[in-house]
Amino acid sequence: MTKNCEKKDLRKEQLVLLRIEKQIAGLAATLAVGATAAKAADGKLHADDATAAYSEMQAALINLAEVTGHAHDVLNVKAMEYGATLLKAVGGGLPKKDPPAVVASILGIG
Repeated sequence: MTKNCEKKDLRKEQLVLLRIEKQIAGLAATLAVGATAAKAADGKLHADDATAAYSEMQAALINLAEVTGHAHDVLNVKAMEYGATLLKAVGGGLPKKDPPAVVASILGIG
């Protein structure tokens, strides 16, 4: 069996993952704003339902960010294995921040 000598270009796939990470960060920001309303509602209603739901959504977003970060890592490893083309930061750039850490920071828990 011979390997396909054609150089693969994974920039489109990389862009999709970056868009997903941006959407996750936007959801985290929206959720962080909603936390204030949830706490206020719980205080007025003497209930814990909104706060519990908020905590579950926080955990789900952090998990989603972890999975997306893992997908980036796998994409990078496969790209290196096959010599595929990936996006590169101009001038070397800085390494991408850890998606779960970014989401946790936005949510005020990191």
